[in-house]
Amino acid sequence: MKLGEMLVRDGRLSEEQLDAALKFQARDGGRIGTVLFEHGFIDLEALTVYLGLELGIPIATGAMLERAKRAAVRLLPPAIAFKHKCVPLVVQDRQLIAAIEDPHDFATLEALNSITGYRVLPRVAPEVRIYYYIERYYGVARPARFVKFADTARGDESAVDAGLPSPPLPGLPPVPASLVTAPGPRPRLRSMKMAKMFDDSEALELEADDLIDALDADDAAPAETAPLAETTPMQASAPRTRTTIPPPLMVTPMTADVAMRELALAADRNRIVEALLGYAASTFESSVVFTVRDNMAFGWKALGVPGYAHVEHVLIPLDAPSVLQSALASETNVFHGPLTPSTVGSYLYKVLGCAEPHHVSAGAITIGKRVVNLLYGHGKELTPIQIGVLGQVCKSAAEAYTRLIASKKK
Repeated sequence: MKLGEMLVRDGRLSEEQLDAALKFQARDGGRIGTVLFEHGFIDLEALTVYLGLELGIPIATGAMLERAKRAAVRLLPPAIAFKHKCVPLVVQDRQLIAAIEDPHDFATLEALNSITGYRVLPRVAPEVRIYYYIERYYGVARPARFVKFADTARGDESAVDAGLPSPPLPGLPPVPASLVTAPGPRPRLRSMKMAKMFDDSEALELEADDLIDALDADDAAPAETAPLAETTPMQASAPRTRTTIPPPLMVTPMTADVAMRELALAADRNRIVEALLGYAASTFESSVVFTVRDNMAFGWKALGVPGYAHVEHVLIPLDAPSVLQSALASETNVFHGPLTPSTVGSYLYKVLGCAEPHHVSAGAITIGKRVVNLLYGHGKELTPIQIGVLGQVCKSAAEAYTRLIASKKK
């Protein structure tokens, strides 16, 4: 459903106002959300929430943009931030969370990934607010059309939701009332030697007690206001970048028996994932392996989907309804059945570039209560025996991880 239709449906916009906005848009150009705010038909907080509902991805509220971190903002040159309409917000783990005007522009996401060296997790925000904070943090003047908004585009920490619907997906965590220093020594950071042992940037580090990612802490200092640059955005220089699309994964299909034998012999995490993908290649038409951290499933490897190159932009919250949540809720950690329409599902298939399937499957690989990976597949309706086999493969993968942990302790 389009933005204007959603606003009319929920009584936040009249049919007459929408018709007027469409006429203004035809005359002046620009995005419909900008036109609605420009003519006073909607405020930016409501516009932000409904953009998230329309696109099915997390939002960047005004408060989040107010709290952008200095270390994140410094990752982009001013001209690049303006070109891609992007305001970096915070670095968490090895991801850069950023407010982006068009979060479904995968060419932009790939370019930002290439420039920053981080996987970019987009949050949608109105372009009015994006331009305001680019001017504030980078000193790049807003286009003439947006100058008249002055500070009205600024985010308000105390903004009231005024009965707005819940955003479709979570955004950044709330700011703690007071900082608490964790007891004990600082966590051991990943060394260069350890990094070479795992060539995948998302590889889990095998620590003595558990599978733990050793993470560099982000600079907690807030971003500073930059002086307004004398040059126009078009005059500003920027480094040239070139985005390369990785080739599709070449995976040898494996029967479940062969995959489980490979898992029993796996000596590192890459071989575990190769076995999972080999099994998936022989069982599903399309599949995705997710890594899991902080109750979020991050896209990692994909087979058989047009958007395989963009799978790393997938972020699925496990507390939102989805096939992944259904697998975790099952006693067997496996789900197979018809796809239930949901905002998360629409977002997933938008990124993967494929139509929503009729039947979907998912299996969770868990160690104790910790979810390590999720294996997703679609394109084939499984028999009860095949569903049971999916569970056995996931269990074998969990046992392989447990064995690696035990060997690391020795």
